[in-house]
Amino acid sequence: MLTFIVITIGLALALHLLLFGITKLFGKGGEGTLGDIRSAIGASLPTPLGVAIWVIASTLIAQKLVEHFAWSPIDLESSEGESVITIDILISMIRTGLLVIITTWFVARGVRAFSSILNNWHHSKDTIELDTTAIQALASVGVVITWVVGFIVTLQSLGFNMNAVITIGGIGGAGIAFASKDVVANFFGGIVVMLNRPFKIGDHIVSGKIDGKVMRIGLYATYLETENGDTLYVPNSIFNNSEILTVNVT
Repeated sequence: MLTFIVITIGLALALHLLLFGITKLFGKGGEGTLGDIRSAIGASLPTPLGVAIWVIASTLIAQKLVEHFAWSPIDLESSEGESVITIDILISMIRTGLLVIITTWFVARGVRAFSSILNNWHHSKDTIELDTTAIQALASVGVVITWVVGFIVTLQSLGFNMNAVITIGGIGGAGIAFASKDVVANFFGGIVVMLNRPFKIGDHIVSGKIDGKVMRIGLYATYLETENGDTLYVPNSIFNNSEILTVNVT
């Protein structure tokens, strides 16, 4: 038993160091598009990969402990009244769920990394015309969609009844939306700003007491740089309730 634990931990540590080194070396990038893609993968993969290795190692050790001590199964009754799960199966389900979350985390990090690459192309390559505002909008929406899908797949891998989850989620979502109406207003305000595009990154805008250069447009708030060089954080709902007096393209 102790030998298994030591070997598993040793293999996990060796594999972690090896794969971390490989991904870091691979992710140093280089010239051209391939180098940029390698840099994005190198920036996104190592941490989730390391966590995944230790999740697998720890759950394998937990299953070995269950087998060694012959712990009793957990009796979760099905609709027919039959026992459907044991501790060993439960650990396997938890491992699968955690790996799905880690994969979702990697994909979300990858979306952010690739959006940064596209922004760099926009600023450094004259032959490539890209819309920084659209890139940020698509990246933000992509991250949200990635986590929503990952959350649903995780629940499904844990054996949850998705019809019940969707029903409860709908009721709970309505309650949360009512309780956090300002957050929802800012979120949809960001969508409206990104779709209608009353201003874009690089524009200087004046709206009421708001005065500054647009640096970043997020789903919740817009970040402006004032004349003093300070960062002004503006919730997006303000732009739906106030008139933008001037928009000066720089």
